Amino acid sequence: MYDLTDRDKSILSAIIQEYVSTGEPVGSRLVSRKYVQTISAATVRNVMADLEDMGLLYQPHVSAGRIPTPEGFRYYLNDTIEIKKLSKSDKSMISRHLAKTQGNLMSSLREASCLLSQISHNASIIIFPSTDTILFKRIDFVRLDETRILVILVSRTGMVYNHIVHGDNITQERLSGYSNYLNDSYADLSIHEMRDMLLKQMTSEKAEFDSLVRQAINLGMTALDTVDDVPDIYIQGKERVFNSPELADLDKLRDIVSAFEDKGRMVGILNRVLEIPGVKVFLGEDLETAGMGDFSMVASGYCRNDVPVGSLGVIGPIRMDYSRVIPLVGYMARAISDLLEDL
Repeated sequence: MYDLTDRDKSILSAIIQEYVSTGEPVGSRLVSRKYVQTISAATVRNVMADLEDMGLLYQPHVSAGRIPTPEGFRYYLNDTIEIKKLSKSDKSMISRHLAKTQGNLMSSLREASCLLSQISHNASIIIFPSTDTILFKRIDFVRLDETRILVILVSRTGMVYNHIVHGDNITQERLSGYSNYLNDSYADLSIHEMRDMLLKQMTSEKAEFDSLVRQAINLGMTALDTVDDVPDIYIQGKERVFNSPELADLDKLRDIVSAFEDKGRMVGILNRVLEIPGVKVFLGEDLETAGMGDFSMVASGYCRNDVPVGSLGVIGPIRMDYSRVIPLVGYMARAISDLLEDL
């Protein structure tokens, strides 16, 4: 689509690097002096004009330098970017902090989100695994009042799901008996497998003649049917985005605040990374439907037994330092996947 020479690419890359660093329009003299000393400022200026005609740069006003467009960033990401290696100190910090969570997945994911935000200096987002992907460890029923029962589901990875179901006035002693039966019979199955087995057991001979078994299965099915299967989202470091110069425009600030509050929008974007392995970058028109057209997201799925179960990413202005954020997101996704393999 764009027929750029090596010289064009080097000048575009220089402008993007400088803009990422400063957030200011970039002039031809600075590019010539700092990045491409063998090319005159006049030649750089001509190339910048050509890049602007192609839609890869734009000039905010006549006397200003140029700023990369989302298309300019997209070309840079696809063709000229040099991805840095994640530093040993960052890797060490990630390993050290995740080790402190002692294999508790919920804690590990929250810690990973904090680290992504801290290291990238942007906001981070993580979608927790859906309940159908977790391995069941135990279930407890707690009587709240005459009609409400608190269900506590605990996964092998340490994630806890609480929700309320409605039932007859069952004593706590009977509820504990139901919990014991389900825990003895269905531990270490996925929620999906547990649901299938409960359906089969409902018509079994044992359920027909054993009142405790029948009632435990019925309550177990009620508990699983009301498990909310919309993935939980954890967002960290929103203030880093709110403080960016790009949000001096109040309308843009409202858009990004609205996007952060609408979890459905975030899930829709992050679910797309599960379709393609590796790190994916969304920017410009990719995020317009989510109200974040002036921002970008670097995201990746994480897996259990090579099956994608959740996703994580970094959200920030389009002038993000992709050469550093892309390897960070990729490394964190692999770290979480490795942790899931051991649980």
